[in-house]
Amino acid sequence: MNEYIILSNNFYEIYIDKKYEDFGKDVMNYSTVKLKEYLNFFKEDKLLKKLKGSFFDNRKDFLTRIKYIAPNEGLPPEWATGCFYGGEAQILVDKDNLNKKFRTLAHETFHIIFQKNIYEKFDIDRIVWLDESLAANFSGEIDDELNNGIFIEYIKKYLNKENLPKMNDLDFKKGNIKTEEYNAYHFFHIVGRYLRENMSDEELFEFVKNKNLVFENGNTILNDSLEYFKNKYKMVVNNE
Repeated sequence: MNEYIILSNNFYEIYIDKKYEDFGKDVMNYSTVKLKEYLNFFKEDKLLKKLKGSFFDNRKDFLTRIKYIAPNEGLPPEWATGCFYGGEAQILVDKDNLNKKFRTLAHETFHIIFQKNIYEKFDIDRIVWLDESLAANFSGEIDDELNNGIFIEYIKKYLNKENLPKMNDLDFKKGNIKTEEYNAYHFFHIVGRYLRENMSDEELFEFVKNKNLVFENGNTILNDSLEYFKNKYKMVVNNE
């Protein structure tokens, strides 16, 4: 039987099973550091209210929470384990390896802050590749992938692959995020890293506010990113 408790600080209110309390505190502390970085990037001084996050170790409770928070929205795809319905982060953890989801609250927090400070503020409909690419990079996930070599494996996998999708066409509603040919999250990670390595925070902030510029780049940015990392890691790529 799950016994849920609430953990909180000045920035978060986290709903989590009591047996994961220590994990929840560590996640909250890490995510708080990241949240402060996000606020600085978006030139915001403070939050108007605490952000909420919910952690579950079974899909039934995970989906029940989503239905409760956002009863009029569709459910996430079967493979999804992290969402941000109704302005709250919902996270499904692997009870055998909690650390797989250590950075997920920080990732979902970025989506929530991005929604408020870019999409709503500048009246832009969601551009999936844009916020997914940046959430993965701002949250620290890509640092892990760079350290363990997974990131370079993504480059190798897609570098010479034909008929890659245009980033602008990727959308959860189209069901084309994870297919037999590709996993678009790999693209998000590659493109987001490309943006962060080639723009200052000031330049990136101006970029994400410019819908037309984002769409223009979305047609070529995956190939541009792959070419950039091919050159950066040419010795690794050429030795596969």
